[in-house]
Amino acid sequence: MIVGIVGSPRKNGLTGRLVDATLEGVKLEGVDVERVYLVDYDVKPYVGVREICPESLNHLCEEADAIVLGSPVYWGDVSGLTKCFMETVSIPNADGKPAIGISIAGGTGKGLLSGIQSIYHFFFHKRMRAVDPTPVSRFNLEEAIRGLASSGRRLAYLSRERKPFQNLSEVSTYYQSLPFLNCDILDEFMLLANQLLKVSKDDRIEEARKDYDKARSLIASGDRLGAMTHAVNAYELLYFEG
Repeated sequence: MIVGIVGSPRKNGLTGRLVDATLEGVKLEGVDVERVYLVDYDVKPYVGVREICPESLNHLCEEADAIVLGSPVYWGDVSGLTKCFMETVSIPNADGKPAIGISIAGGTGKGLLSGIQSIYHFFFHKRMRAVDPTPVSRFNLEEAIRGLASSGRRLAYLSRERKPFQNLSEVSTYYQSLPFLNCDILDEFMLLANQLLKVSKDDRIEEARKDYDKARSLIASGDRLGAMTHAVNAYELLYFEG
């Protein structure tokens, strides 16, 4: 069984939709799924003493063959619900357990990378064998949903045999190889600008493309600070209110 955990306080929001897309992929491989909402549990914040998640939630995560964890992004990080869960959940058999994380920055899109990094740092410290980090904004939502169906199928395959890590060096090397985990603010604006270039119908799209290409050129030459202005310009030219 694979459990999908929705870290949004809203049950009918984008986070739930993305987690569901992943679980649909899982079901295509004949693996049972269960979706839960953290808002239905009394998950308390860590306050300096050992707080524990509700036992039923701990048990569910321990019994699961793999985990999908999705959270909205608020001010550049995961939701408070998700943070409290990550700080207090007990998963004794986490080592090698497959997982997928999803962050959704539904407003400006900013924070989609720092949000996914927060989830995968949690997976790293739990020594889970996480795959396919999926940062999402409004601008790549449909593309992400299609991709998560494939990710769900991959997770179902991996869930059939848990592979614990041999040592900390192996864990660290594994996570160093995953996409998005070494990205910074410039990378985030480049990602958002690229997403907007794919979906925008704005008359300024060619102007934005020139800024985007200039930023890429400066990045290639090692001038990341110089690239920042052009990356932000490309984003701001095409950004639209939701």
